[in-house]
Parts: sequence; structure tokens; C-alpha cells
Amino acid sequence: MTRQNLFDGESYHAMFAKIVYKWLTTNKWVTYADVMADFLMLASSKELPRSVSKCENYGELRKAFSAVRNAIRQEVGIDCIEERGNNRNKSFRYIGEKKDPLVAMRNAKTIKDLKKYWQFCQDSAGFFPKSWLEYFFKDCQDLLDMKSKKQKGEQTINSSLDRLLTNIELLPMLYEAIKNHQILSIDYKPYEEGVASLVFHPHFLKEYNGRWYLFGHAEGHEPEEGYNIALDRIEGHPREVYDKDYIAAPEHFYDSYFEHIVGVTHPSDAAPQHIYIRTHSLYIYKLTETKPLHHSQEVRIPFGKYEDGEYGEFMVYVEVNNEFIGRILQMGDGLEVVYPESVRQMMKERVETMAKQYSDTE
Repeated sequence: MTRQNLFDGESYHAMFAKIVYKWLTTNKWVTYADVMADFLMLASSKELPRSVSKCENYGELRKAFSAVRNAIRQEVGIDCIEERGNNRNKSFRYIGEKKDPLVAMRNAKTIKDLKKYWQFCQDSAGFFPKSWLEYFFKDCQDLLDMKSKKQKGEQTINSSLDRLLTNIELLPMLYEAIKNHQILSIDYKPYEEGVASLVFHPHFLKEYNGRWYLFGHAEGHEPEEGYNIALDRIEGHPREVYDKDYIAAPEHFYDSYFEHIVGVTHPSDAAPQHIYIRTHSLYIYKLTETKPLHHSQEVRIPFGKYEDGEYGEFMVYVEVNNEFIGRILQMGDGLEVVYPESVRQMMKERVETMAKQYSDTE
């Protein structure tokens, strides 16, 4: 009979088993409280809010501890684990010669995880851009298997957006340019403008709403960092530039760059501000709760019935850009900006303009 892999799965038993094994193979004395504190991501067992026996999932911890001890003893011998103390304060120490006695079980878990990843790659041909797959799986059996699964109608993952976008095939080349600090000469055509030739130091790739953008330093253009190019507005194929020194982005620049915006656009002279938004139906309230407009989103008023109506409110801290406005308008009359007045007035003007376009004319 095949022994159950103690580390397999995402159950509490498996999670505790991994922690128990990690502690035992340090050859130090370990208690139930040590493992529970590690599970709860506390600095030590002294920080437990209550005695370990009263902590949630204590029963699973004890079962996992026993299972790991028994598995190690089967591999090394009954005397490889010392015990001391009573049931409440019992501690254990592994003293066996094998440093990693359950290595076969751990490797089996790793192999299973790799197979799961391989299976995901097989099924994801409709989710990742085709250019990604053909680049990273070039000359690989995986690519042939993916194509075969799609032809047989066995594909199980897809995207609601069309990934066959203009210039999507440039993604791998731009990724390599970022990784290798390769300066590029790019012919770029902004909307309703002529083609401009940019000497571009690529830093970052981002997808938003089905469109890919390349961020970096464009020589002679503002902003100095964070200049962005929509891939579908690149003309021709970018060319490598070798007679200049690459200018990298400051450390963590793009973490802060996207911190207070929805999408990819920084309006000129814009500053983040607290914006209060009212939801007028429970459905929209729940929708924005599960798919927030921005990571800063906080509930200010839970949805319910109040003297002035039925609603809920949340707050976001963002710069007001077109992407943010678009997300608000996407919800129709389900969302209402209530503060600040300047943003409310901006939304009011947008809605009135839209209403005029749909009004009956003689």
C-alpha cells in the first residue's frame, strides 16, 4: 500500500506537517506551541493569544505532528526522536543521522507540483499571448502539445479578451530588451500625430484592459522616467542601439508609479485625493467589493437602509484619470461620486454630455 504523502495538498494537516518537519530537521527541541506560532506567523510561541490547546485547529496540529514523527521513525528508527515533558508541554527533538529523512516524500510533492504546472501550461494556450508561448516554448514538446489540445477542442482555459492584438508578437523581444538593458530605437505614432523616432531605454511592461504598454526613459521627452508607449502604436520593428549607456529606472520606481492610479495614465499636475463613491444597489456594492476599483478601496458606509435612502459608500485614494472615470461610468447609475465636489462636477458634466448624445432630436 502506498503511503500517503503528508505534504501534499492545502489542508491544515498538510500545512502543519510541513512546519513540523521543518522544525524537527533543525535538530532543536520543538513544541506544539512553536509550530502553532509559526503557522500563525508569530515571532515566537510567547506571542500566542491563548494556550496552544485552545487555538483553532489544534487537533489537526497534533495529528500532523504524530504523522510526521511516525513517518520519520519508519525511515530512520524508533529512537531517532527524543521526547520530554507531559502532554501539555511535551517537546520533541530529532537526533537521527539522516539530515532529510523524508526527502523522497518531499521530492514526490515537488514532482506533483511541477506536473500541475505543466498541465496548466498545456491548458493555458488561450490565455497567454501566442507570442509568449511560441517564444518561451520554442522547440519544446509543450508547444506541440498545446497546439494539439487546441485542435482537438480540449483547451480548458481562455480569456474574454482577444490576445491577437497589433504588435503583440513584440512582447518577447521587449521583455528580453528590459532583462538585458538593451536600448531600442522605436518608431512610434501617437494618436492623430506623426511618426516620431524615440531612443528608448525600456524598463517595464504592463497590460491594462487588454492593451499592452512599454514604460521607460525616452531621450529628450518628458516624463524622464515612466514614459509609456502603447504596443499597438509602434511602427515597424524596434532596432537595437549600441552606442549609448543604458539608463535604468530608480529602484522601486514602478512600485510607486502605479501606486495611486487606475490603469497606466498619470494626468499632468494631478495629485492623489480621497474620493467617496456611493453604491445604489446591493449588487453593485458586492461587485465593487469583490472587484475593487483600486487597491486603496475602503468601505466607509456598509450597504443598508438609511434616512436618505438605501446605499453603501466606499473611498479610494487615486489620481483622477480617464481609466478611473471609465471604471465609474462602466457601472452606470449604480455608482455616484459624492465627494469631492470638483470630481463630482467632472462626472456630472461627462454624464450630461452622454445624455445629450442619446436625447431625441427633431
